[in-house]
Amino acid sequence: MKNCLIVCHGYFGDHLFANSIAEHLINENQFDQVDYLVGFPQVIPFFERNPYVNKVLHHGIGPSPHSPYNEKEYYDECFRLKPINRELPPAVEMQLACGVKNPSPSFHINTNPEIDAFVKEDFDLTRQHTSLPIIGIMNGWKEKTFLFTREQYNKGIDVPNLGYGGSHRNTDYIEVALKQKFPHIMVGAPRSVSQTQISEEHNLDVMASILKHCDYFIGAEGGLANIAYAVGTKTILTSDFVHQLYGPNGVLQKLNEPKLGPRYYGSSPNMHVDLDPYLTDEEVVSNIVNILGNYK
Repeated sequence: MKNCLIVCHGYFGDHLFANSIAEHLINENQFDQVDYLVGFPQVIPFFERNPYVNKVLHHGIGPSPHSPYNEKEYYDECFRLKPINRELPPAVEMQLACGVKNPSPSFHINTNPEIDAFVKEDFDLTRQHTSLPIIGIMNGWKEKTFLFTREQYNKGIDVPNLGYGGSHRNTDYIEVALKQKFPHIMVGAPRSVSQTQISEEHNLDVMASILKHCDYFIGAEGGLANIAYAVGTKTILTSDFVHQLYGPNGVLQKLNEPKLGPRYYGSSPNMHVDLDPYLTDEEVVSNIVNILGNYK
């Protein structure tokens, strides 16, 4: 029986991308068992509910990816994932790194049925009183936005932590405008809480079930957007954060089209929208309202 270990790298979103690898390796008959070593205990349930995963290890239970470990003693092959380069959809990049022959940009996660039932009951009560879409709005959205004009972006004069326009978006204004029009729920931990500090209060299983029952997720590219995609929920994202960091004049990497965000991950193009990065806050609101107004 041939087995392998996949050592994950990065944050929550990166782990979701990596979770897709096992299905391909098993279906291509490359391995009989696929184990994972993950960096966060919070993501373990997503891997444990993946029928193609044999065992999930993490710091404190299994070997740390940062400590010496003789994988050859236990595994026929060990794949240590590296930071993504954003030139390919992340799931494709990770699958290729593990020898998958027919990679796919899509990925999904199985949610907790008990939590699903509880959340669905709550959402069903709301739907009895409205035909409007229920939206999940990202907590801590402001820090993952930048506000700049096309001219400012092209000049590329970076203000530390504030981008080429020297300002974050006024997400308080955007949130208030959306909350006045649509039933909503705030999703995710505040930006002051790092991913290593996520606790039961912001349990990822709960967040996944909430997002699964929302009609749309509104926010920026990142772990929550990836969870929304993985549970089949539509997304509307401000794209200025990715544009600032990785776009054609990105401060960290210059790519004409960085492959980040749900619209690159293989769903219907109508399911996922990246807003123009140069929109004003008022235009962001009007664009989102227009999209949600056409919800069916």
